[in-house]
Amino acid sequence: MAMIAASVTASAAVALAMDVVLVRYSTDMSARILLGAAIFNGTGIMQSVVGGIIEWRRPGHEIGRLMMLAGPLYAIVSAGWTIGGALERLVDPQVYRVFSWTVTLLSWPAVALIAGWIPILFPTGTLPGPRWRVPAAVLLSLTSVGLIAMSLRPGPPGIEGVDLINPFGIEAWPGFLQLFVDAVPFAVLGTLLLAMVAVISRYRRGDRVVRLQIRWFVAAVAIVPVSLLGILVELGLRAAGAFDGQADAPNGLAFALVTDAGILAMSIAIGIAITRYRLYEIDRVISRTIGWALVTGVLVALFAGMVVGLQAVLANVTQGGTLAVAASTLVAFALFQPVRRRVQTAVDHRFDRARYDGDRTAAAFAERLREHVDLAGLEADIAGVVDGALRPTSVGLWIRRPGHRGAA
Repeated sequence: MAMIAASVTASAAVALAMDVVLVRYSTDMSARILLGAAIFNGTGIMQSVVGGIIEWRRPGHEIGRLMMLAGPLYAIVSAGWTIGGALERLVDPQVYRVFSWTVTLLSWPAVALIAGWIPILFPTGTLPGPRWRVPAAVLLSLTSVGLIAMSLRPGPPGIEGVDLINPFGIEAWPGFLQLFVDAVPFAVLGTLLLAMVAVISRYRRGDRVVRLQIRWFVAAVAIVPVSLLGILVELGLRAAGAFDGQADAPNGLAFALVTDAGILAMSIAIGIAITRYRLYEIDRVISRTIGWALVTGVLVALFAGMVVGLQAVLANVTQGGTLAVAASTLVAFALFQPVRRRVQTAVDHRFDRARYDGDRTAAAFAERLREHVDLAGLEADIAGVVDGALRPTSVGLWIRRPGHRGAA
């Protein structure tokens, strides 16, 4: 319990300190900064909380302990990148150098831990097999030695845009260690690739429970690549002048929302998968997510097309633009339920087969029930439907006798 309390307290304390500095001293209070800070806070604390729940439910599980470590680490790194500019004006220059250098250095293990080692060990808390020990040991050794060498190397960290001077640098630093420093990015990248191979390997060899756990994890991780699409869309809008002609899409709102939300969702998915809470609802979650995304896309495309088309038709009419928007809104509202039902049925047929087949089984049984007059046949039919739809270990049917009132 002490480990759980320490992790949650550390994440919450860093998040609170970041909020205080941001609200009171930051000169940039844009939506991008505020939204990013809110999601950063939630993600750091959520990682500690989920890790604590796993440790409480399954003591000694490596995923829980790694997440309890990832929570404060993520909180420190995100706070450093969010309030670094404001903090420079508030503290002594030497203190700021130490803080900024620490944040820059910790960014590497934060990425390796959250996006690499946790997926490698997920969901059992161990490596997929004995053959994985050698590549895992090599990558871990290269990362560790490289980070130690980087922490003692004098001069700047060698990252574009970061011109700090290492406050812990040693003048007699051996030059051959530069090879290990240069290997850090490649070791982290190798860890991410190994994580992808591990997840795929576990899914192909795992049983039904392991596959459901991995599907929860992949469903959350899949949100992150969507941020690339968000960057492209925002880049196009900025190039078209929708945002005052600025083209800094990676600093935009869409990138922050999707990327940070994906990391937050990953923590929640890991907690659900490890504790197996509502584990079997992943198909419904995926089906609903895809269904709502398709419905939203269809209606947005329809709305935009109607607005453009009606504005061209009503160009000579007073308030033609207002009429076009109003008419498009009414049409989109009227089509919402029909489109949603058709799209959701099609998506359930592909991604939520259990529910789709269950609904068909129940509908067929209801149709047969109208023709049943034999009680024994009805009893056998009910047992068959329940066994086919739910696959229970045993099936029993209790029928109350006429005139039976139960226990007094």
